[in-house]
Amino acid sequence: MRSPTLSLGLALAGLLALLTPPMPAAAGFVVNPSSAQRSHGFPADPKAAVRAARALVAAGHLRRAIAALKLYTVEHPREIGVRRFLGDLYYRAGDLRSARRSYLAIVADFGGDRETYNRLGSVYASENHLNRAIAYFDKSLPASDSVIDLVSLHRRKGDLSGFISYTRAQARSHPNDPGLQDDLGQVYESVRRPGRAERAFRRALALAPQDVGALNGLGLAMLAQGFVKDAIANFRQCLNELPGDYKCTNNLAVADLNLNRVVDAEHLLKVAHAMRPELPEAIVNLGYIRDERGDWRGAVRRYLQALAVGPFWRDAYLNLGIDYERHHLYALAESVLLKGIAAVPYDGAMHVVLGQTYAEQGKTTLALAQYAFATHALDPHVRNVAKRLIAALTPASPRPPPRR
Repeated sequence: MRSPTLSLGLALAGLLALLTPPMPAAAGFVVNPSSAQRSHGFPADPKAAVRAARALVAAGHLRRAIAALKLYTVEHPREIGVRRFLGDLYYRAGDLRSARRSYLAIVADFGGDRETYNRLGSVYASENHLNRAIAYFDKSLPASDSVIDLVSLHRRKGDLSGFISYTRAQARSHPNDPGLQDDLGQVYESVRRPGRAERAFRRALALAPQDVGALNGLGLAMLAQGFVKDAIANFRQCLNELPGDYKCTNNLAVADLNLNRVVDAEHLLKVAHAMRPELPEAIVNLGYIRDERGDWRGAVRRYLQALAVGPFWRDAYLNLGIDYERHHLYALAESVLLKGIAAVPYDGAMHVVLGQTYAEQGKTTLALAQYAFATHALDPHVRNVAKRLIAALTPASPRPPPRR
């Protein structure tokens, strides 16, 4: 089953094959000569500097953006937002050591900063330092994107049920705290319980009606239950509260795709990508649209582009793996999926596709091992698919002869 990728939660499916990433049409970023400048070539204004860096990323020049921002932060050491964005670009480039150093320096210089704690958690999780990752994610709570990462980490540690119970107890003990209700909604969303997620997000919105995180979460919960028009209303309300919000723009596009409004969805995704070219979700979804139109080579270029800015983004790996597998490019499929599983451990869907890749080559033992991993996935659909595939590959036991 194919589905596009959502920001902040929900899994997807995928599609097609090879080629190198597209060459960017733009040649780079031209600074307005009237802006105050430094040796790095960026405007002195921090917001303008981040926009300039994003323009370079959009043009395919991630390393140039990093180099220029590094010079900028030397000259503007008190601009915490620019320093945090530099760490983000290091992370997008897969340079975890530099990202970690950047974030730790921010914490040292500015003290507690929830956004930076969240990012440190992501770095340590990518480095497989689970306890450190959990500690920093915990510091970023409540009402942050860290909740979904914490679900994944506690699952890897084997104490997910305890984390769910703790989050539920916190929400019940503080019924007037919208952040804790939002956290509980994200937990339920992550473990594929959209009905319970909906109720938690509605409690959060009853306390804070303009909270864009809760509006987005409610939209995701409604979409997961098949209430697409209700989800669209939630995403639009989110954008009314915060025009240009990346997540709600991307997710509104996904809802449009569910209603086959492809032209509207494509426009929204291009808007989202233009706003945040360093993020992979909209890029993957633009690839998904190309797949749906039968342009698998164009889709693959988009997926590879997404991996260039999101080397730990599961959906790009999954879609590439499915596309390679469907076109019988098994060596490429294996390579992509193994990298994806290393980046995002315990993802059931990638194990299923890797198992299918092995099965089509007659590697039954390897296929069964991958399907067995997938039977422990959080997504019940993935678990059921894995069980059916195991049954299909497992010879039936011979029946004893009837007694006479």
